[in-house]
Amino acid sequence: MIKTRLIPCIVTRNELVVQSFGFNRYLPIGDVKTAIEFFVKWDVDEIFLIDISATSEGRAPNVELVNWAARECFVPLSVGGGIKTLSHIYDLLRAGADKVALNSIARDEKTFVGKAADIFGNQCITVSVDIKKDRGEYRVYDYTTGEMLDLDIESHLRDLQNAGAGEILLNSVDRDGSRKGYDIELLAQISAYVQIPVIAIGGVGRFEHLAEAVSKGGCQAVAAANIFQHMEHSTIAAKAQMKHAGLNVRLSSEVKYEDFSLDLLGRPF
Repeated sequence: MIKTRLIPCIVTRNELVVQSFGFNRYLPIGDVKTAIEFFVKWDVDEIFLIDISATSEGRAPNVELVNWAARECFVPLSVGGGIKTLSHIYDLLRAGADKVALNSIARDEKTFVGKAADIFGNQCITVSVDIKKDRGEYRVYDYTTGEMLDLDIESHLRDLQNAGAGEILLNSVDRDGSRKGYDIELLAQISAYVQIPVIAIGGVGRFEHLAEAVSKGGCQAVAAANIFQHMEHSTIAAKAQMKHAGLNVRLSSEVKYEDFSLDLLGRPF
């Protein structure tokens, strides 16, 4: 049985880690290397490293940083931001990334997804899709321009799947930084459209929100950023809550998860 993955997402603007709020406000947190060193010590299944300003600033991926991060990471490392060419993917994988996350290039040029999957394998290709509600309907959002796109979401996602995407990182712009929990309606809708894994991100404020993305939203993995930034052992506590909710998760052999209880706010202690 496939285990549910817990994925901390390190959101950066160049090498500065930030907390994101609605894709338009950013709170500086600290150095990306410190964040990576923190997460690799705790119980996570994968790490996403996403440079949200690379594309809009016309920068290529930071291969030197990925090279350093790959030496420090003992879990799969996915990297996104600034990827525009097949050479960028080659350089990132050669530097030690396990997967790449494509966003604007996959949206604007779906044939690129197929070319990348043919060369590197679809297990290496994650496509990040940003969704925002507009007049009651979900729309694909272009974070580089702040505009809604005239795309049929179902057709768009199935095209990405058929092109060779290995999984979808589904980001709710409306829930970003809200702490209200994932947009379960959106997750369930998208999960029904595709047969490849869907990773939920956007809105986690309490650890029980993680399990809801799987049990109610139909996702195969859960990702979060802000909630993990200021809480020691937070990823271990998140796994404890997921286990308590009945999810099949990979557990560290060094942690006694059954010793955790849950307080009134759903936080393991």
